[in-house]
Amino acid sequence: MHPYIAERILFLKYTEDEVKEVHVGIGQPYQNEDGSWACPIQLKGLFENLADVGGEDSFQALMLAQNLARTLLNALVEKGWTVYSYADKEVDVDTLFKVGV
Repeated sequence: MHPYIAERILFLKYTEDEVKEVHVGIGQPYQNEDGSWACPIQLKGLFENLADVGGEDSFQALMLAQNLARTLLNALVEKGWTVYSYADKEVDVDTLFKVGV
């Protein structure tokens, strides 16, 4: 188990009755025994047990992990879900991953 270095709780709302609390976490990249790198990722509340994202180096693994989180959240937005932080502030997923708001 590797530590998550960045975490945020988001709320995804589809209808008044359907709201999901999602714990987004990006972990610290680590090097595997074969020299490759991987980065833990979580979207707990949406997808359980996501596999660590692999890369050629720690930077690539980290960037691919955050890109996967963004892509999965944007796919839900395209299906009609709305993303909120702090349960009341709507956020744009791309802006969230660009500047953290």
